[in-house]
Order: sequence, then C-alpha cells, then structure tokens
Amino acid sequence: MLDFYALKWCIEDWHRILKNDCEVEKNTHSTAERIKRALTLDAVIAWRLSVLTLLGRATPEISASPMFGDAEITVLLDYAGDMGFKLPCHKNPDKTPEIHELSLREAVLLVVRFGGYFHRKNDTPTGHQVVWNGYF
Repeated sequence: MLDFYALKWCIEDWHRILKNDCEVEKNTHSTAERIKRALTLDAVIAWRLSVLTLLGRATPEISASPMFGDAEITVLLDYAGDMGFKLPCHKNPDKTPEIHELSLREAVLLVVRFGGYFHRKNDTPTGHQVVWNGYF
C-alpha cells in the first residue's frame, strides 16, 4: 500500500507539469480531435520532464543516451565546453568527451543550467520547473 501511495506524488507532479507548464487548460482548439492531439503531445512532454527529474535523482550514474539523443548530448557537451563547466566525464581537459560518456546526472545538470540553476554548494536539488526552464 505504501508503494502505491508513493506513486501518487509522481502522478501529482505529472499533473502539475501538465497544468502549470504545458498550460493544458488554456487549449482553445475548436474541435475535440485537436484538443486530443494537443493533450497527447503535452502528456508526453510532462512524462519526459517527470522522468528526467526523477531518474536524474534516483539513478544519476546511468548513461544519458536512453533519455537524450546524440544531437541533444552533442549540444549539451558543446554548451559545457563553451561555458567552461568541468564535468566528471571530462577525464582529459584537452579532449571533448564522447557522447556515451555523459551520465544522466551530468546531462540533467547541464539542462538545468540552461534554465538558470547555478549549482552552488548549498543549492537544493532541482525540480520540474527548473528542468522545464532549461529544456524549453
């Protein structure tokens, strides 16, 4: 029963993303079919943000490849290089890391840095809003 109750908060977060970030209540499409298509896209976006936030905390050591495409990882690594961010995957400072070397923690950290997160020593872990700001 406790496991099901813990899942409630994941669902609540997903609904919060749909309502606040995707603003599904503001859909003013003229037909039910268009509303259904828009809601389907918004649901996928909300799922992706929820999963990025939760997996970034729960399993930060896994590769970023399952959640990010090669082009997205390349952009994140270029951003890290341009901004001078030192990531653990930067074993050789003279060489850009390979795509498969980026961990999920590092990828999410770079996304939230896009969204204005400073990653200071005493900063709290990032939430859905900062991931949203960085991703979109």
